[in-house]
Amino acid sequence: MRAVDIETKKRCMSAYNNGQPIKKIYLELFHDDYPDTTYESFRRTMRKWRSKVHPDKFTLDSGTYEGFTAHDATVQVNDKGEIVQAWIKQTLDDSQWDALLDVIHENTEPIKIDPVTGDGEGMLEIPLYDMHLPLSDHLKSIELLLGIINRQKWNEINIIIGQDLFHNDDMRGRTASGRAIEKVDVAAAWQMAKAIWYNVIDTSLRQAERVKLIYSIGNHDESLAWCFVQMLKDHYPQVEVDDSLKQRKCIYWNGCFIGVTHGHYMKNKFHDLRGQFTIEFPKEFSESTVREIHAGHLHHETEGDLYGVMIRRLSRNGEIDKWSEDEGFVGAHKRFMVFEWMPGWLKAVHYI
Repeated sequence: MRAVDIETKKRCMSAYNNGQPIKKIYLELFHDDYPDTTYESFRRTMRKWRSKVHPDKFTLDSGTYEGFTAHDATVQVNDKGEIVQAWIKQTLDDSQWDALLDVIHENTEPIKIDPVTGDGEGMLEIPLYDMHLPLSDHLKSIELLLGIINRQKWNEINIIIGQDLFHNDDMRGRTASGRAIEKVDVAAAWQMAKAIWYNVIDTSLRQAERVKLIYSIGNHDESLAWCFVQMLKDHYPQVEVDDSLKQRKCIYWNGCFIGVTHGHYMKNKFHDLRGQFTIEFPKEFSESTVREIHAGHLHHETEGDLYGVMIRRLSRNGEIDKWSEDEGFVGAHKRFMVFEWMPGWLKAVHYI
């Protein structure tokens, strides 16, 4: 017998409690909506329904949390028939999805910005790892970044997006692995991300001959950040986008090799990081005169030169989240790192 909706159950049980025969209930209140169910099957089901206590509206409302809708409950009653415990089943309120869709659709039409041609110098790498929106607004960092971009004309700008851009991966306060953490307002986070990256990409397109966008998988926001990149991809058709789901990617520019990964699988295993990038990108690695690997995840800055490869864990700016506090990173420098490259060498690291 297929699932019966709650209103039909209520009508049938109300009629039974008022003394109507089960056969009459079956024929008049049930059979038209569920013609495939036999009378014998219905009679057995009614026996099960009679053994349950239906929670009243007060019980359901008592267990309802903001943003969720109660749709069922399991109750425990005492010998007087009074409800002493109730387990409320809830579904996420569609209004949260509606709010996110409104934010996505707002100002997402493709735009055309003519890039500069022929007079750019140097490459700017923008890896704002572990932003964890909306836990911090990062406004000061973005102002400093825009100042760096506007300082000159660039040959190329590489923007890395992902790397735990969002704190949650869904509407239920979970990461990509399903682990429950602090629940945040996803629509607000998306709006903040749009404000940040629309400004950064608009400015980059006006200041660089080429702008590239690289999606880098984080452990918090694998799906949500990838969807955000798809929006940017549609909005900026002139930007070259790498939205593949590879854990390790590389930027190769004029003899400079920069490996990109979140690094949540490797933690502090510098040897393994170096070995994986040399195997996956042998041509780019061998043709470079300067080689670095930039990972995130740990929320604090570390670096090590391993056989000619500088391996950096990048720091982040923003408030201390629960994970950083639990790991003891409360004294870590609160700053992002932006890298300025010239052919064959690293010119500067800007802290913002």
